Amino acid sequence: MDHNNRTEKKYMSPEKMKPINPLSEIIKLLDEGGATYRIISHTPVYTSAQAEAISGLSLNQGAKVMLLRTEDKFVLAVLPGDKRVDFKKVSQYLGAKKVGLATEEEVKGVMHCDLGACYPFGSFIGIRTIADPLLKEEEIIAFNPGVNDQTIIMGSGEYFKIAVPEVLPITK
Repeated sequence: MDHNNRTEKKYMSPEKMKPINPLSEIIKLLDEGGATYRIISHTPVYTSAQAEAISGLSLNQGAKVMLLRTEDKFVLAVLPGDKRVDFKKVSQYLGAKKVGLATEEEVKGVMHCDLGACYPFGSFIGIRTIADPLLKEEEIIAFNPGVNDQTIIMGSGEYFKIAVPEVLPITK
């Protein structure tokens, strides 16, 4: 696939993005995709380690989601909870001079959620999604659905089928 010719949504300031309810949108997306999943309600968690303790899954089964920002656009990076994003790899892949983490205000404005609650589906907010292939090695993955007090657990194959992220090694 030629990624250089793909149409991408350019950076839009968070103030101009229409508000959404991520949890509702994700459930709708999963239901429409025929996914089998379960939702666990729990006390709020803000880190991959806290989520691991709640879900009962290993850290590498947790899908850590980071909203990244280039000079002119946002991109979602989805990786195992025990890994770190390799900004150099992401920068090279995107053809960007600089890639960094979005600010807390940008996360709230773009994803309509708090830090630590980012979800791995960029499609309904018009954000390009990149997932590390290591997540495909896990039978089951877990992630926050835009809130810190719930976790969705589902098959990784179903996640990749529904989210249709670009798959590329983005971890250190």
